[in-house]
Amino acid sequence: MRIRPVGSRAAAALVSIALASCSFAPEPRTPTVVVDLPAEYPAELADSTGASAAAADNQVREPERWWTVYNDPVLEALVDTALAANLDLREAVARVEEVRQRYRIARADLFPAIGLSADVAYQSSPTNAGFAGEIGGGEPDQPPGESLFPDRFKYDTYTAAVGFSYEIDFWGRFRNNTKAAVSEFLASEGDYQTARLAVISATISTYLEVVELRRAVELTAVSVDILQERSQRTNERYYRGLVTTFELYTIQALFRDRQAALPVLESALEDAKGRLAVLLGQYAGSLDDILADDIAPDIVLDPVPADLTAALLEERPDVWAAWQRMEAARYRIGARKGDMYPAIRLDATVGLQSGDISSLFRPDQYFLNLVGGLTQPLFQGGRLRANLGVAEAQFQAQAANYVRTVLTAYKEVQVSLVNLDKQSERYEFLRQQQISAQGSVDFQSRSFQRGVGDYLAYLDAKQNLAGTETNLAAAERSLAEARLAVHRALGGAWVRDTEDLDNQLEQEYEIMDEAMFPSDEEAGR
Repeated sequence: MRIRPVGSRAAAALVSIALASCSFAPEPRTPTVVVDLPAEYPAELADSTGASAAAADNQVREPERWWTVYNDPVLEALVDTALAANLDLREAVARVEEVRQRYRIARADLFPAIGLSADVAYQSSPTNAGFAGEIGGGEPDQPPGESLFPDRFKYDTYTAAVGFSYEIDFWGRFRNNTKAAVSEFLASEGDYQTARLAVISATISTYLEVVELRRAVELTAVSVDILQERSQRTNERYYRGLVTTFELYTIQALFRDRQAALPVLESALEDAKGRLAVLLGQYAGSLDDILADDIAPDIVLDPVPADLTAALLEERPDVWAAWQRMEAARYRIGARKGDMYPAIRLDATVGLQSGDISSLFRPDQYFLNLVGGLTQPLFQGGRLRANLGVAEAQFQAQAANYVRTVLTAYKEVQVSLVNLDKQSERYEFLRQQQISAQGSVDFQSRSFQRGVGDYLAYLDAKQNLAGTETNLAAAERSLAEARLAVHRALGGAWVRDTEDLDNQLEQEYEIMDEAMFPSDEEAGR
């Protein structure tokens, strides 16, 4: 099996079954709310860095592997591993295969059923019974020679035949069922790609969490060391009567607070690494060799296109899946209407029959049976109309689900664009604050070295820098996740190459299949 991209509209051609007959499926219609969808997002939301539209257009064509914009080989390796080994994706692939087989089941009704049979029959019956008795068959006590019939009929029959059975789909019932199955299959592909996007996003987000927590642990350890020294010196100054009890207790409380925060951060780091391992289909604690000490994804400040169109929502796999399920429900209305009309059926049997197996395959031993029939349902207790009512209600439910999915998608894109803009501002503010804090440390260090500064002021400046860098690390993660949210809201890259994505998905499935079912040699190892 190959998972095809939702962007590939070629798969939708399967919906067209070229048979000239009636169809009672309603005409396709786009809900009014979706028709009124704004053509574009506000430019001030999309252009999150204030770049010109021309500059933004230069940045629009990101690679299909859009997570490479973080320029982090470790992250790219983790995402590739997740795409090959994640168990949620394996489950989603199995669901696609299940729906594909259901489509084949539904499509089978469009073709004649052909069966081959071979029979051997032996019969022994008295001649005074049945048809022979009616025409004067012999009596048991009748003297020999006075009856035209033997006492018993005994014969063998050998039959080899091919049977054909076909119901003419004049009302489009089978074709509509088939089209509904195709739409369900395409929807399942959308579900797979939704799961794929979720796995990529979860892997990136958890990796960013690991990066931030690792940095927070390092900076908190630095802060603990600084506060420990600060507390010792304050304690010495207290016994010399240079500081108050309040100042001493304040410094000690801050020191203990930082000490208490460190094990919490270390525990959270192990939890994040464990969740990342599960996303990769591995046991917790197996990623230490992969997660290098110097992991640090780039801070991506490239602008989102200023002319971002709402039409990109059509590329979201969940929107595509919702539309296809609405189409499937529409086709089922036509199928249920077809149930109310006569069923036209043709049956035929052609074969060879003989009382002697040696002559079974002679051409003159052929037989042929042809049967044509029409069945019109008259009364079934309202079952057929109830089935139609169920199909119509399901269509209304799927239409509502489609509208909700579109509105939710539009909202997610707009909110993610606003959040990206605000997180960019916050990052810039904290970056300037970090520069100022570093300048303060440098100044206090030079002052102390020249003998005109206070060492405690130098320690306070270092403590302030550690806190500022902790906040900056959190801001970097928030900014990276804000951009990730835009990618996820838009279904991946801003512009996608369908053919490249198709090839990529095929490669991912092959890798996943090999990982799920290793060869006997690999399994032995």
